[in-house]
Amino acid sequence: MFSKLNNFYWFIRYTRIKSVKRRYYRYVAKEKKRLIESGVDAEELRLYCRHLSNLRNERAENRLIDYRKILKTYRSSDVT
Repeated sequence: MFSKLNNFYWFIRYTRIKSVKRRYYRYVAKEKKRLIESGVDAEELRLYCRHLSNLRNERAENRLIDYRKILKTYRSSDVT
């Protein structure tokens, strides 16, 4: 589901040309808008993009993992 975002952020991280980075940030914005309109949780998407923008940021990754745990417990308790 997030494969396009992975690809876009890879280009953003590894290119040095500012105009290319801006182009890919525009692609990311369109993809995020499309995902939110299709029903993806906006907070999870925000945390995921924050993690993708800097993979060395352990706090961003931990917050994403914690949020997904909370969502999982919430969804499992909602079913019963």
